[in-house]
Amino acid sequence: MDVTHALLGEHGIVHLLVEQLTEALDRCTTLGELRAASEPLAITLLGHARIEDETLFQPYEKHTGSLGPLKCLRHEHELMDQQIRAMFRLQDIEVLREQVRALLDVTRRHLAREEDVMFKAARDAIELGELEHLGHHWAEFRGVLLR
Repeated sequence: MDVTHALLGEHGIVHLLVEQLTEALDRCTTLGELRAASEPLAITLLGHARIEDETLFQPYEKHTGSLGPLKCLRHEHELMDQQIRAMFRLQDIEVLREQVRALLDVTRRHLAREEDVMFKAARDAIELGELEHLGHHWAEFRGVLLR
């Protein structure tokens, strides 16, 4: 399996979590509720960024250098990481709510950039055999059995 298809599948989960958190955002009335509602997306984004860097960004960089979409996408990964870590230190629910909104905005833009630009750029720059090898690495990392 081509790693871009595997990562796109993960994006489907992230889109669902973004939608769920968006719907829950204004219903949460306590800090604990809002933190609990934010955890699934936060954990998923941190794990997704790690495997994406390893199985897509690093190989793409070897073929093309770090200019272009990669620099922006890595910056967004760093920004999301910082936002997530800050969220769980905040003690004011309204400040946390704004931080979550900011994370949701960055996440939506980031997913769109990867889906509209990065995945195609990777398929253009990296040979299919290598993309499939990277897909097997992704599957091993995720514990998915490919046949």
